[in-house]
Amino acid sequence: MRKAQKVLNVLYQSDDNYAMVSGISIVSLLENNKHLDEINIYYCDYKISKININRLNRLVAGYKNSSLHFIDAQPYDKIFKQLGVKPWHGVYVTWLKLLAFGDISLTTDRIIFINGHTIINGSLDALIELDFDDNIMALSYDALTNDHKKTIGLDETDGYYNCGIMLINHKKWQKENTTKLIKSHLGEKSDYLVADQDLCNVLFKDKIKLLEPTYNFSSAYYAYDLKKFLKINKLKPPYFYSYEELMATYYSPKIIHSLFGILGKPWELGNNHPQGSLWKKYIDMTPWRDTKRPEARHTINWTLYKALPRPLFMRLYIIAVRRKFAR
Repeated sequence: MRKAQKVLNVLYQSDDNYAMVSGISIVSLLENNKHLDEINIYYCDYKISKININRLNRLVAGYKNSSLHFIDAQPYDKIFKQLGVKPWHGVYVTWLKLLAFGDISLTTDRIIFINGHTIINGSLDALIELDFDDNIMALSYDALTNDHKKTIGLDETDGYYNCGIMLINHKKWQKENTTKLIKSHLGEKSDYLVADQDLCNVLFKDKIKLLEPTYNFSSAYYAYDLKKFLKINKLKPPYFYSYEELMATYYSPKIIHSLFGILGKPWELGNNHPQGSLWKKYIDMTPWRDTKRPEARHTINWTLYKALPRPLFMRLYIIAVRRKFAR
């Protein structure tokens, strides 16, 4: 019997400002998954310069098992404007994937969206074989304060999921005409505080399979005392991972999501990020290794994080988070 091929379909999206960041994530993906038969990368191109498109093409061309396919995002931009969708930080980039999923033609039943703010730190074989249990997607829990849920109509005991990593049941997505459902919802409501992530938690409630934390491990877990971080954000089972589950993958997660930015972004010059050295390792493998990178800004939060006792800083942190996300 012929052995089934291991095929990984991946979607990235960005404007030109984050082409380099996505490129770093892509090289970490390819470096740690050379054993797969195929890695098909689809990239939603929101006005990316020719220089950065050429860099992305050169990067992927260096891996025999990989291919890169650009998707012009301009038609999606027009659709969002027609629907009156609220932009996220002035642009529609974060929304792109929700329309792109339905337009991509696949030979397998799944595709994984990966936010560019990530380092793929291991093999993703298990995601190729994961059973969706008839759910439309598989996501990991988000570490945002539990108080945010009621702002979008969820109960405190409901799961709240992060959309930085989205494993999509593509076959089911197409069969149920999910793109049409999303457009209809966006035409009525799009003013979510956490944009597409809030929408997915509302629209696909009870249709989301839980992913293990190893596939979307927040860099914030390394920046604070983990037990105190969970307690202050009211995160606990049965609607969040246990401390033991997080610690089981703490030292070797498959995907690290850079959500902590107080000490600079890990790709910025002069950052003091917990994963700064890991990002530097992969930056040096990309065509951007010798290009000028943005410099980390020493903000008041950076100063307070370094100067204050961590328990005091965390109390101030949660007050700020609740003011912004819990209303």
